[in-house]
Amino acid sequence: MRAASTSSTPRRTPSVCLRSSSPILLALAVAGCHVPPILGARPPLRVVVMDPLAAPLACKCVEGYAQRDYRKLGEFLSTRLGRRVEVAFAESLAKAPAEPDIVIGKWSVVAFDAAVAKIPIRPVALLTDKTGGTEFRGLFVVGARSPARGIADLKGRTILFGPPETAEKHSAALAALEEHGVPPPKDIPMRPTSSAAAAEVADGQADAAVISSYALALLEGCGTIDKGALRVVGATRPLPFVAAFVAGRVGPADERRIADALLAVRSEAALLAAMESRDGFVPPPAPEAGWPDWRGPRRDAQAPSLPHKLPSARQIAWSQPLAGLSPAGVAATSRHVVVADKSADARSDVFRCFDAPTGAPLWTLAYPAPGEMDFTNAPRAQPLIAGELAYLLGAFGHLWCVRVATGEVVWKRHLADDFGAKRPTWGYAATPLIVGGRLIVNPGAPDASLVALDRFTGREVWRSPGRPAAYASFILATFGGVRQIVGYDAASLGGWEPQTARRLWELLPETEGDYNVPTPVAVGDKLLVATENNGARLYAFGPDGRVRPQPVAANADLSPDTTTPIAADGLVFGCSGALVCLDVASLKTLWRADDQAAYGDHASLFGGSGRVLLVTARGELLLLRANRQRHEVVARLRLCDDAEVWSHPALVGDHLYLRVHNALHCILLGPDERPR
Repeated sequence: MRAASTSSTPRRTPSVCLRSSSPILLALAVAGCHVPPILGARPPLRVVVMDPLAAPLACKCVEGYAQRDYRKLGEFLSTRLGRRVEVAFAESLAKAPAEPDIVIGKWSVVAFDAAVAKIPIRPVALLTDKTGGTEFRGLFVVGARSPARGIADLKGRTILFGPPETAEKHSAALAALEEHGVPPPKDIPMRPTSSAAAAEVADGQADAAVISSYALALLEGCGTIDKGALRVVGATRPLPFVAAFVAGRVGPADERRIADALLAVRSEAALLAAMESRDGFVPPPAPEAGWPDWRGPRRDAQAPSLPHKLPSARQIAWSQPLAGLSPAGVAATSRHVVVADKSADARSDVFRCFDAPTGAPLWTLAYPAPGEMDFTNAPRAQPLIAGELAYLLGAFGHLWCVRVATGEVVWKRHLADDFGAKRPTWGYAATPLIVGGRLIVNPGAPDASLVALDRFTGREVWRSPGRPAAYASFILATFGGVRQIVGYDAASLGGWEPQTARRLWELLPETEGDYNVPTPVAVGDKLLVATENNGARLYAFGPDGRVRPQPVAANADLSPDTTTPIAADGLVFGCSGALVCLDVASLKTLWRADDQAAYGDHASLFGGSGRVLLVTARGELLLLRANRQRHEVVARLRLCDDAEVWSHPALVGDHLYLRVHNALHCILLGPDERPR
């Protein structure tokens, strides 16, 4: 396992003015704030400042700009918290003199550095600028005489980017190119600083560069480039700029005190002036409900925040290139996005974690996984995020538990090797299921068809004998008053007691040969299943929690190979050569939309609040009204061109995390806002 490819990233230097000879950068200028001796009983609170507009980290080139006085902030915090505060200035956490309690700096850079240093962090505040804003952008600049007038004009031109952790100059810039139909370069040329990139453009050595929006005034003010030598032709979408984070070792009570102290800065006029801020620190955005599991947190694809309309054109906040195709879904929270990948030579599984707000890379887990398999040999199972841990399962059976903030491996197992199982023909595909402190997996061995592991240690808790593994993920639900694990093996549908591993019931289909890919769906106290040979069936349960073998309703019109249907607003929606709508109680077909170009045989569906959101395999997004009478499309939006979508996207608030064959995009579903 390796962290966010630090070995290939250019060494970070000050982003605007190169002051490598300054002792404050070499010695990191620790400034202890004086407090009365009685307040020194607790260890000092260590603050590491990485803000590129802090006075020790920038040149004094522009009057009243880039000279933020964090020593005064340290004095304020010391008085407010009744505790000694030490302030250190560093370009990266790797250069900090000690492990910090608080880090203040550019959001994407702090997130990247903390993951590399294996320091869990949590955002507690955002610093406003002189206008009250908390965001900034990457600027596309060209030489004054360049014929380019917009980002679209940069097609085929040499564009210099920043390192991956500088999101405004990398992930957000790649997204801007995608929005404007400019293919990203296969090999991304990077420069460590805005000043280095700008100087090459000004000297005619490159056609364009992406620089930080805060840097342009300093580049001209410090004489790095002549005034008017560069022209801005476009900008990325906004990203969070300077934020304050607390380290994982800071307890909840201290975290609240620190956050309150930072928010109190807004009432200190002199300190606001020293920090070049209008409103001081403000709270970060409240966390949105995440999409941490297969089909969402309850495995039902319900998303209460579905939009009422779609933007008129695609809006991409950030993009990150990927190496290969993987059908595994995307897992996301307000902080992290985890996606499966495959190495370019198809010999290693790769899992990548990105910072959700900015797209900055946080960590990568890669391990050898060679071998032949139809439909790629990449992971199929969606990563699973649960609290501070993430669970990653490869198609060949490699199972990893890692810390989601840092990628640090907690434990690992192998479903085939550890349990004597034969790998399924198309690989392991079921996302592990969490039941309390247990992780349920399906090795498919004769004496270990289903296995429960302690999710914190990887130790085996129980095993249940049975058949080889199927491909569908399991669910946890209550039927007939009995809480049970429900899912498929290679030949049958079944239910298991979570505590004892006892199989409660088994149901063989009327027609053999189902691949058992779509996930079972709980519909109240009944169970909905749909497969390619046996169609859709709705089952009831007895008071002992056992299934009643004859379905209460059935319909062959919905017979999907791979798409799991959704139940929403008394209706069932699914793709089976067309979009089919059934009544949830009777499974009677209400309507069928035979738009093969749009729906085909596979799509990812979300339901909620009277609407259905659907991402087709051809890369189109459709918003439908959950209408019993007819197929009613509210809006449709092309998400990508010439790219198939087999990976289930993640929806967090109005952010749709979409994986195509060679990239991960963060799509904004909010109101239209064209980048400047």
